[in-house]
Amino acid sequence: MSLTVGVVVPCKNERDTLGTCLRSVRAQGSQVARVVVVDNGSTDGSAEIAEELADEVVRLPDARISRLRNTGALRCRDLDLLAFVDADCELLPGWLDDAESALGAADLVSSRSLAGADATWVARRWAAIESHQAHEASLAWSQHLLVRTDRFLRLGGFDEQMTTGEDAELSRRLRLTGGTVALLDGMPAVHHGFPPTVRDFWRRERWHTSTPGWFAPMSTKSRALVVLAGAWGVASAAVLAGAAVRRSPWPLGVWAAGSAAALGGLGTIAGGNARHALQDGSLMSLWALNRALRAPAELKARA
Repeated sequence: MSLTVGVVVPCKNERDTLGTCLRSVRAQGSQVARVVVVDNGSTDGSAEIAEELADEVVRLPDARISRLRNTGALRCRDLDLLAFVDADCELLPGWLDDAESALGAADLVSSRSLAGADATWVARRWAAIESHQAHEASLAWSQHLLVRTDRFLRLGGFDEQMTTGEDAELSRRLRLTGGTVALLDGMPAVHHGFPPTVRDFWRRERWHTSTPGWFAPMSTKSRALVVLAGAWGVASAAVLAGAAVRRSPWPLGVWAAGSAAALGGLGTIAGGNARHALQDGSLMSLWALNRALRAPAELKARA
C-alpha cells in the first residue's frame, strides 16, 4: 500500500518560482495527496498562482516561517508523510522515490540542494560547498525534506519562537528523542534562492545569525574556523595600522600573499575543488567572519 504525502509550501512574494515549485511537486506522482500553500501576505500575485496549482491556500500574514509550516502540517495531519518544500525550490524527478526509500531507516530525510543552471558563481559555489561539507551527522534544512507525520506531530512541529534555524533545531530535537535524521545523496532538488551576489550572501548570513543560539550547535571544526576568522581580522587590522605608521608597502604585500594562500587552502578544503579554491575560500571566510563578529553578542545572550 502506497503511503500518502501532504506537501506544505510556505510562501511570501515568490511569484517567479512558486509555479515551478508547485508543478515539480505535482510531477512526483499520485502519492502526493494534498498540496497546501501557506501564504504570508504576498503582494506580488503569488497567492493567485497558488490558488490555481495547490489544493488549498491558507493566508497567514505577519507570521514567522515556523508557524506557516506548522499551520500547513495540521491541514495534512491525516496523511502518512509530510513534505516541506520552500517556494523557491524545484523538486527534480525521483525526489519522492528517493525520500520514501530512505524512510525505512529514518524518521526524517533530506538532502543538500543544487544551484540552478543560470545561477551566479556565488550561488553555484555555495551550493557546492554545502554539499561537500555534508556528512552523516549533518542536520536537515527545510528547503526540502520529508518526515513521518506522526513523528512530526509528537515533536510539536517547528519551534514557532525561532526566527531562523528552526529546521536544524527540529532535526536536533528529533535525534534527542530517539529519532533518526538521514541526509541523502539522492532527493535531487534545485534551490533557486541561493544568494546571487557577495552582498546578498553576507546579508543572508547575518540573518542566519540574528537569532541567539546559533553557536552552540556548531561543530568543533566550525567553531575553530570562527576563532581563526576573528584572529585573522585582528591581525589584519594590526598589519594595516603598522603599514600606515611606517608608510611601507611591504607589510601589506606579505599580508596579502599570506591571506591569498590561506584562502586557497581553506577553499580547497571547503569545496573540494582546487580550481575554485579562491572563490570557495572567500565565501567561507565571509561565513566565518560574520560569525566572529556576531560572537560577542551571542556569548552575552548565553550568559
